[in-house]
Amino acid sequence: MRNWRRPWILGGYIGYAVALFVLFTYLNFPGQQVRAFVLTMLGHVGLHQVRIGMVQPLLPAGMTLREVSVAHEVNGQRLELVHMPALQIWLRRLSPFANPLRIGFEGGLYGGNILGAVEWQRNGQEPALGIRVELQDIQPTAHPLVASLENPPFEGKLTGNMTLHLSGAHWQDGNGRLLVQGDAGNMGNFDIKGVRLPALAYEQLTGELVLQQRSLVVKEFSVRGRDWQLEAHGNVSLRQDMLRSPLNLTIRVRASEGLEQQLGMAGMFLKQRRDRRGFSAFKIGGTLERPQATL
Repeated sequence: MRNWRRPWILGGYIGYAVALFVLFTYLNFPGQQVRAFVLTMLGHVGLHQVRIGMVQPLLPAGMTLREVSVAHEVNGQRLELVHMPALQIWLRRLSPFANPLRIGFEGGLYGGNILGAVEWQRNGQEPALGIRVELQDIQPTAHPLVASLENPPFEGKLTGNMTLHLSGAHWQDGNGRLLVQGDAGNMGNFDIKGVRLPALAYEQLTGELVLQQRSLVVKEFSVRGRDWQLEAHGNVSLRQDMLRSPLNLTIRVRASEGLEQQLGMAGMFLKQRRDRRGFSAFKIGGTLERPQATL
């Protein structure tokens, strides 16, 4: 009878010891040291403008990063680009010394969710970072910069995925791709040479952007409504000061005869510039800070 009970007693002691170890680790988690380590590693691949409020342990093998933000410095002031109240990350392999190190993550972002994985490769030279992201029901109007506009240029939800590979000191030197799509929303409130295009309902939105050789290429961007269509392509030459990055974009708009009449002066403007396919084209130059439309 005693022989039968010994394995259970031994298992109970082991379980009790593990529970005490987990509790001790949780209560004495070196949050500040881990936070500093994460920020240092991100800085090695050019992500210097990432901020983390605090780090908390996440059982069994993960962490919760609180108040995570990514910003860009403009004229000595910090301009916040992305903010997440909480981001959960966990090891996809139990060994923290695996090479490559694979980490999963998930969090809330502007009314939707973001999830994906990070692969950290250490090969004795510069570390290589690979990021895969899935976007679910993101609402751009929830971003503080967009919400502060009197007439937001876009209303709707976006889904998509992104891949990014970094191996140098600047993220602009990386390679990546972003695919987005959306169903049902509103787009408009643009002012082109004094002609305002009102908000229009769209039924489908698709886009593909590629990061390569310090250039962000708009391979495809298409928005389709019941009686109108907008297309865009071109590139943005990335500079260290992001807002000074030159723009070289072409926007093409097509509207039905009935919609052109409803648009009034804007419709007459589009009709005068139609090509054989019914599109009116505009060039967007200047910089991200000061875009300029040319006819």
